[in-house]
This record gives sequence, C-alpha cells and structure tokens, in this order.
Amino acid sequence: MRQPAIALLLALAATGAQAGCSREFSVGISDLGYSAFLRDGHIQGVVPDLLDELARRSGCKLTLRYAPRARVLLDFEHGSIDVLTSAMRAADRDRVGHFLPYAFTELDLIVASERGPRSLEAFVGRPDLKLGIVRGVRVGDVLEERIAPLLASRQAEYSPDFNNLAAKLTAGRIQAAIIPNMIHAKLKRDGALPAQSIVVDLPEAGTEPIGLYLNRTTVTEDDVQLLQAQITLLRREGWIQQLYARYVGEAEARRLFRTEAR
Repeated sequence: MRQPAIALLLALAATGAQAGCSREFSVGISDLGYSAFLRDGHIQGVVPDLLDELARRSGCKLTLRYAPRARVLLDFEHGSIDVLTSAMRAADRDRVGHFLPYAFTELDLIVASERGPRSLEAFVGRPDLKLGIVRGVRVGDVLEERIAPLLASRQAEYSPDFNNLAAKLTAGRIQAAIIPNMIHAKLKRDGALPAQSIVVDLPEAGTEPIGLYLNRTTVTEDDVQLLQAQITLLRREGWIQQLYARYVGEAEARRLFRTEAR
C-alpha cells in the first residue's frame, strides 16, 4: 500500500473512536476452533475478542449472531447479515462484500500417529490409506488439484464438520485429515484428536489471508473505510498477533504471521 494511503487510514483511525458507524451491524459467527467457540453459553475466541476491540476503537456497535457456518454464509449472501468473519478471500465473496484482512490461516495435515502418511504423495498407490476433509472448506487451487484424484479413487472422503472429522480420525476410519491450524489446535486441547496425532506441514497449502467481509448492499463506503482503518492500525501495532498468541502460543502465532509486514 502506498504511503499516502497508509497515512489516510491512520488519520481515520485516530478519529474513529469518536466517529462511530452509521448504524449497528450484525456479525455472523460460528464455531471454528479457537477463532470462535461457546463456553458456558458465552461466545469466546480470537474473533469475539477482535470484534470487541474493533467496536471499542471505532465506536461502532457490532452485534454477534451465532449460527452454523452454512447458515451464516447463506444469510450474508442474502444481505441479512452485515459482516462475515473468519473468511478467506474468494471471487464469489468479493461480489457480495468488501474484504478486510486481519490475520492468516494455514491448513495442516493431521496424522493419526507417527506411522501415518507424512504427505499427500504417500496416498498414491496406497488404497489402505484414507484422507478426510470437511465439505465446503476452501483449500486453494493447488491443494484442490492434489485432493481431486484421491476423491475420485475414494481415498478421500468428506465430513460435514470438524468434530465429525476428528471422530473418524480417532476411530481409525481415516488415517489423516486436512484441518486449519486454529481448529486442530483446539480439537487437540479438547481431547477430540487421537492422543498420538501429529501435525505435518503441507507445502501445497501456503499461508492465506483471513478477514472480515462487509456486505456491499448494507455497509456504506464510509463505514468500510472506518473499520478498515482500525484493522490496519491493529495489525501494524502487532495487537492481532499478540491476540493469537494468547490462544495458540507464541510459536504458532509467529508461524502464522511470518509474512506480516509492519
């Protein structure tokens, strides 16, 4: 981003707490590991904490609507939700909303044990090995090309959600699964993954930006700029990386934010 643009964003951020948004915004949020989860009836996680700070700094009122991911995505597309969270950028979403990146996500290969496959190549010619993935999760073009032949040969299968995927891994129905880092970290802590499971880096799955989408039909351009300014400032301060570190530890936060420039 050019220096004049950065200066403008920071100037907007400096006045954001007094400005506020033009109206209250509904924010769709779902159970996605450490990104968002329910505990004792309260929504907790990285995203709720980020939204609290964003509301405090901008003066905007952001009301959380907790629902299954598929429902949130549908409501956002139809304009009944103003803000979509924990979203990877995609052309179909760009047509509906403005993308405001705030962090990064990375897909990992979770292997049931030390004896399991250490790469997707290990599945070739091994009909005894099966890979699990969650339907609807965006994996990127390169990884999608690698998974397609495994699906065709029935060496890969879909699950409706990550809890179901973890249960299959624990039961031995699959030998490995592709899971985003923020989700498998919480599954591991909750005891939902096999005790001997290990995390393997996938070279086909690079670090991808993740962010908010603001609905083009319900959020004004001025409000987009205000919220973008505050998120930019939070990123430049390192506030968001520190937030991630509180949930997943310093080492994992550094891994996720290794491409972040301030």
